[in-house]
Amino acid sequence: MTIERALCGGLCLAALLTPSRAAANGRFPATNHIVVAPKSPDTILLRTTYGLVLSKDHGKNWDWICEQAYSPSVALNTDPPVEVTGSSALLLAKFDGLVRSGDTGCGWKPDATLKNQYISDLVVRPDAPSEVLLVTSTYFTPDGGTDSGASYASQVYRSTDDGAQWSAVGAPIDPSWITETIEVAPSDPMRIYVSAARGFDASREGAIFVSMNGGQSWSQFSFPLDTKTETAPFVGAVDPKNPDRVYARTGGKPLITYPDGGVAPPPSRLLVSDDGGKTWKPVLVAPDQLQGFALSPDGATVYAGSTRLGLMRARATDLAFSQTSKIHVQCLRATANELWACSDDASGFVVGVSTDQGVSFDPRLHLDGLRAPLKCAPTSDTAICAQYFDPVCGLLGGCATPDGGPIKPPPPPTPVPANASSCGCDTTSANGATGAGLLALAIAAAMLRRRR
Repeated sequence: MTIERALCGGLCLAALLTPSRAAANGRFPATNHIVVAPKSPDTILLRTTYGLVLSKDHGKNWDWICEQAYSPSVALNTDPPVEVTGSSALLLAKFDGLVRSGDTGCGWKPDATLKNQYISDLVVRPDAPSEVLLVTSTYFTPDGGTDSGASYASQVYRSTDDGAQWSAVGAPIDPSWITETIEVAPSDPMRIYVSAARGFDASREGAIFVSMNGGQSWSQFSFPLDTKTETAPFVGAVDPKNPDRVYARTGGKPLITYPDGGVAPPPSRLLVSDDGGKTWKPVLVAPDQLQGFALSPDGATVYAGSTRLGLMRARATDLAFSQTSKIHVQCLRATANELWACSDDASGFVVGVSTDQGVSFDPRLHLDGLRAPLKCAPTSDTAICAQYFDPVCGLLGGCATPDGGPIKPPPPPTPVPANASSCGCDTTSANGATGAGLLALAIAAAMLRRRR
């Protein structure tokens, strides 16, 4: 590939990352996280590459919340952590803090306490869904601006009122580590697990930080990363009855190159600890990235999956996994009686639900199944989404009619603007930022974080 072709490819990608955000931030449209409201199981929130998608009727109809509603000034080029609390408040973590919707998606308010904090992850306590924990990992340079001595302000924060107010909890985590995920033990309100990583290439390290006293102090245990293909551990769940049993998967480099010159996604693993994070045993290996993990609410059944592996299931007693479905798994969520999965239309659905432990799925959403922007008051933050809906329908190949009737066709393609570059794409954003600059930001963000 010539330098000119590489530059054109980068500029075209950057053009897709402009604030119009009608093209899924330059990524293929995909759904990669699903949350079921803890006290309102008919309320289901999806995180996608083109915004949030919300159903209030158990997946019969789906309404769209555009990125402009909750992130009006910054395009989100990675996948932000999202949660739904006991009161059905929506929480979303951005590069520069937390935003909250207390009315389930219409109005969005940034939190003053967490302003300019990079939030790695957040979790709603399953046994007390009005309580939320999050962990930050905000980059700073104590020497006045150079990279020498750079560290990360990693601190756990806690809210007991559905994310309306936050306060720091206990001691910070070692600032030399970048935190990744946070989980709490349902059977022990004082037990908190945080995963982290640091270093580069062969010197890359993984760690699990464990607090037995609600975050007041931390113990650190090494996590066994394969540095050839793995970059970080991600804690997925804590057993609901045994706070010492913890599940974690590994995340890998975006692509790896093999000796024959071939390029492919790296393999990943699911590991389990039965001693509170001190030691870990691998129980499942995938040929690509394990994008889905779920533990049944009673802790008896474990699910994991990926695009190539399909959906795997095991009893927690023996962790002997077998394939139950060949769907392309992009996310999983288990409730008392159902297993929800994100996939792609090649598998027959974008979102589906199973009542037989993953053997079969009832499709609940297809790529062209968005009904309309979420209906809100004209003065609400989400009202802005109406002007972006048609381009998104074009991106998705169509949308459902507002009454849930037949699919309407996508709008005609947008003509190439007059200021398009010789590469065949517009490289200038709506606010004047160059495409190359946006591309640099996107690549930097992608390299810095891997969302669970």
